[in-house]
Amino acid sequence: MAIQFIGFTADSRIVGSIPLADDRLSDMLNSVGRVVVRDASTEDIDLGPQEDGPVVIPVGELLAVVGTGRRGIDSRRRRTLVRHVQIGLGRYVVSGNIHVSPEAHAASLDGELDALLVGRDLLVALTEASIRYDRGGTRHTEEWDTLLINRVRARWIKALDVDDGNDDEDEDDEDVDDGPAKTRYVKDFTGSVAE
Repeated sequence: MAIQFIGFTADSRIVGSIPLADDRLSDMLNSVGRVVVRDASTEDIDLGPQEDGPVVIPVGELLAVVGTGRRGIDSRRRRTLVRHVQIGLGRYVVSGNIHVSPEAHAASLDGELDALLVGRDLLVALTEASIRYDRGGTRHTEEWDTLLINRVRARWIKALDVDDGNDDEDEDDEDVDDGPAKTRYVKDFTGSVAE
């Protein structure tokens, strides 16, 4: 069964179709080294549309993939807890809910935000997610039910569900956030917190 494929690499947005060879797209992508996108339309984020046709992409080069296709088998689901996070993936900023084990959730509440990504498959699902990037000098935001993000390519992670106790100033400003601030809630994977 062929399903729609929308993927983001460091410099491109690729739309096409792929044959789904597993129960879920995430299971399939996490078990192969590369994927062939059929009838692909490739857009260079900076330069615009490129050539159309089949494209072979190493899975490790995908920074984010829109979760399409089946959701998987209900009986295989595990109990998870949810954290609302924002993750930097090169030029992209992804926000959404990450579903984690109770142990990883507890560690993340103690300031170890990297526990949300460590020890997981290469591509990790975020639900109720958005991906934000600049294209041609204009900021674009795409919202999706599920985004699969490449945890290895994450530069930083920030918790968005942290309550500072000040209800007067709580606003839903995640869409205008330009990245992490220097707080104890940011985990930077590059060795220095981005300004």
